[in-house]
Amino acid sequence: MTSKSHGGPPRSPSSNRSLRLLLGLLVLGLVMMAARALALPNIGMGEMILPLLGGLLVAVAIVLIVRRDRADRDALPPSRRNRPDQGAPD
Repeated sequence: MTSKSHGGPPRSPSSNRSLRLLLGLLVLGLVMMAARALALPNIGMGEMILPLLGGLLVAVAIVLIVRRDRADRDALPPSRRNRPDQGAPD
């Protein structure tokens, strides 16, 4: 029998580990921001909702950008995949 494939190149275990690390660090940053703000005597939980939602939105945007960049890099042929970026075209 053949194994079912999702059609893309096989993902290495290290990329899954780095994605989990990225997500963990982003969540840890949000928790630290909330803990620091709640430790202040003049800030309540109601005043923390907007900054936490903003931080969560930024975290989601970072994860989406990283995942899209990795997918674009994986779609390249191996000869171009590891070449340094040439910057913006003229």
